[in-house]
Amino acid sequence: MFMEIALEEAKQSLRDGNKGFGAVLVKDGAALERTHDTTITDSDPTAHAELKLVRLAAARKSTGIEGCAVVSTHEPCPMCTGALVWGRASEIVYGTSIERSKELGRTMIDLKCEDVVSRAPWKPRVIGGVLAGKCSRLYDSSVRSLVKQIRGAGQNQWINLGSELTTKRLKWFEQNKDLIHAHLQGNDVEKAYQLILMKIGVNGEEAQVVSKSDSRMVFHSTNPCPALDACEILGLDTRTFCRLHTEGATDALIKGLNPELTFMRNYSKLRPASPFCEEIIELRREDS
Repeated sequence: MFMEIALEEAKQSLRDGNKGFGAVLVKDGAALERTHDTTITDSDPTAHAELKLVRLAAARKSTGIEGCAVVSTHEPCPMCTGALVWGRASEIVYGTSIERSKELGRTMIDLKCEDVVSRAPWKPRVIGGVLAGKCSRLYDSSVRSLVKQIRGAGQNQWINLGSELTTKRLKWFEQNKDLIHAHLQGNDVEKAYQLILMKIGVNGEEAQVVSKSDSRMVFHSTNPCPALDACEILGLDTRTFCRLHTEGATDALIKGLNPELTFMRNYSKLRPASPFCEEIIELRREDS
């Protein structure tokens, strides 16, 4: 429950143009404070979510954070861990680790919270990996890049971004044409499906085929999706955004195999309203 609150704070941070960290101060089963980083909007490199909790607690002029748990979407940095130790927090709970965040493309001070605590005079309990999957989506470089691009943008800008995405995918296709054709198998519809999975880096389990013929295939996508995550963070409707931003790029990609191929989505079955995105490939022969 408290990590979900921290996640909402982190999403608000990204909506405001900050770095996407959220934290909650908890004692006796109740959330005393909640906040997110404001390092960009306040021009303050120390305005991390955890450090702001310390300051909020101090402003209440009570016991500060002593005996409290701090729940954060991301493993606290050395600066914040030090502050939590000096404040005598009883527990530090986090979602995404520094190690995982680096794998996702973030630049971090590579010193684990546990290592700082191990050298401290007071040793709060440290628990990592809570809702790690949900938290890690906030620190994926592709998600953060898309959030930055579309935050505050209008539909005309989405269309322009979609055109840029189309250009990138067609360039990739041309540069890798020989390798692509060497790996694709089956009829044109099956090859188009394999091409889509190859480009976006997903496997068949994440895009399960539910019906197939020589001229039509329907599959249900459940893979991690930067567009889905960015829309969820910014409160945008995926039905509008994905139609303008990504559908045309995928359609253009498979037309590189055969101009008679078409890609589309069933927008009545699209995440997050549906548990999957229903996507369709059709071969529409001009002489039919």
